[in-house]
Amino acid sequence: MSNKEILELKIMGKNISIACPPQDKAGLIEAAKLLNNQIESIPDKSNALILASLDLAFQNQIPQETENAHAVSKETEKNIQNLISKIERSLN
Repeated sequence: MSNKEILELKIMGKNISIACPPQDKAGLIEAAKLLNNQIESIPDKSNALILASLDLAFQNQIPQETENAHAVSKETEKNIQNLISKIERSLN
């Protein structure tokens, strides 16, 4: 017995049925919403699906900044504080 479910999605106004594992269902629904939003933003509807898919694939290749992308290590933070202290002492 397969552990897949049939998921009904609507892309560009067309109903699409796909089989997916239950744990992927929410992600696929969100992906369909994202794709539909992208399609709606493209004026050339004759190529909208291709252009939206290409754009989303391209965006997926670009590294995304995370909240910790600019975080510094404790050692670097300590070195910066020491440097600030030295500068303050030399200015006084």
